[in-house]
Amino acid sequence: MRPSLLLISHAYAALENRKKLQALAAHVDLVCVTSVIETHAVLGRSAADFDNESDAPSRRYELIRLPRLGRGITTFIYRGLGNIMHRRRFDVVLVENEPWAFVRWQARLLAGLHQREALFGEFTWENVPRPGWKGMLLRLIYRAAAATTDFVIAGNQAAGKLFGISEEQLLVAPQIGVDLENHQPAALDARNTLREACGLPRDAFVVGYCGRFAEEKGLREIVQACNEIGGLHLAMLGSGALESWLRDEASKKPWLHLLPPRTHSEIPDFLRCLNVFILASKPVRSMTLCWEEQFGHVLIEAMACGVATLGARSGAIPEVLADDAALFPSGDATTLAQRLREVTQGSNLAARQLQRVRDLFTHDAVASRWAGFIHQRMAS
Repeated sequence: MRPSLLLISHAYAALENRKKLQALAAHVDLVCVTSVIETHAVLGRSAADFDNESDAPSRRYELIRLPRLGRGITTFIYRGLGNIMHRRRFDVVLVENEPWAFVRWQARLLAGLHQREALFGEFTWENVPRPGWKGMLLRLIYRAAAATTDFVIAGNQAAGKLFGISEEQLLVAPQIGVDLENHQPAALDARNTLREACGLPRDAFVVGYCGRFAEEKGLREIVQACNEIGGLHLAMLGSGALESWLRDEASKKPWLHLLPPRTHSEIPDFLRCLNVFILASKPVRSMTLCWEEQFGHVLIEAMACGVATLGARSGAIPEVLADDAALFPSGDATTLAQRLREVTQGSNLAARQLQRVRDLFTHDAVASRWAGFIHQRMAS
């Protein structure tokens, strides 16, 4: 019997992410509550570039859009969520957000009122304990969350430990997989065409990064490592606080190329331009920002595109890559340069990583793990 699942998450307001829902709907009777289509610009682009209804005719699940009251990722609730829970019975209610998120507690309260027989679950990313008074407060919230949750899906191992729930109630698995139809290796001619479209040299060895231009992403170390080796081209796509520094560096380094942000659907063509992708994230510990890489979804996207992918030993990156030849200490540009040299001198790293994605990180693989765990929890 297919269980009925109510999934509550703002993540599925992104068109690309809903491919995971399509895969999950093969296993469960799925209703997903997400946010209404935004009207403001996102990364300088129309929000409709990231979210629209083009997938509606092919959906195997019901998508319900509700307005958000509150703008922060963890400080909003959904107007009308109570009506959704009141109108039909579900076997499982699952909310994707952190234990202190307003919508998490809204969903838990409403499930207690309208879905008393349903299991209540939560997906969480948070993998770093906070210092000081914030840490003390969050420990209390985690205890309350654990006491009011039947199961947890954690995006990384540290998040599972931080939640403090029993092993049988915990699944460590990604939130979203990768689509192998639009993430696939490019033949040489196709890669050169894509490079021309990005303004990159056709026959060079190209290293790349895409994402936030932020200090904690290790961009200075990437530039330093490429500078040490020489003869490489480095393409960096995104925006953020380090953009002015990067532009200054690019004015002095003709091998450094800066590209503007793209939508989800456009990222694969950038990744397919590359020989190597690097995610050099560094941990941050302060009262204002306490963060480590929680998964690094772009890692599996690059791997799926047949690109050798390197990552720092920080946060969940080692769990995703699981290959010593792909890892280097965070903040260590010298070891990163050595890993780059190894790839330039010939390596089967990209082939190993492509197979890893096919085995573990497709939307179908992720959905199957989620569904299997949900069935297991319902049977226990």
